[in-house]
Amino acid sequence: MSILEQKKNALIVITHPDSTSLSHQISNHIANLLIQQGMNVEIADLYQEEFKPAITIPDLGAYRGQQALGADILFEQTRFDRADIVYFVFPVYWWSVPALLKGWFERVFTHGWAYQIDDQGTLVGQLKKIPVKLIGTGTGDQAGYDKHGYSKAIHTQIVEGIFGFCGNQDVQTSILYHADFIQADGLQAFFKEIDTTVLDLNQRSVSC
Repeated sequence: MSILEQKKNALIVITHPDSTSLSHQISNHIANLLIQQGMNVEIADLYQEEFKPAITIPDLGAYRGQQALGADILFEQTRFDRADIVYFVFPVYWWSVPALLKGWFERVFTHGWAYQIDDQGTLVGQLKKIPVKLIGTGTGDQAGYDKHGYSKAIHTQIVEGIFGFCGNQDVQTSILYHADFIQADGLQAFFKEIDTTVLDLNQRSVSC
């Protein structure tokens, strides 16, 4: 099923400080492809926008129901809610997402918006049920990730621990391995893989 049959708005969240990085090249490729297909694309460059990842006292106050969410958090939640599909593009740091993106999840995926605890103490996921695509760049190879359990760790921490916790099971993961040594033909091959996942929601990456 083509994204174009159902999807109109895409959000791409980039977490890399270097605008010439592979993360930005991948993000630009995705954005250009989606725009060519008639979709509206919004870019959230967390470094360029200077998003503050550390939990604040006002954040804790909002979590405790003592005050309203801050304007920066509401802004991020609103553009997530606008999206019909969301891409997170990032380098893999220490077998997880970069600290800035982890902080984005911690601050933005708030109680009452991403999840809720009902009167019986039961967790209820409330995150918008849209396709989420995690696209990472890693220095190792897939065999090494699998052998040492890093692939499982990423799945447990992010796919299940963040999105699954918040009620979204439609999460796909792709990793560009050997990223520090990638040649032009290898990057183009990865672009072709991304092209498939961008245009066909029935495709599922099995990278991790």
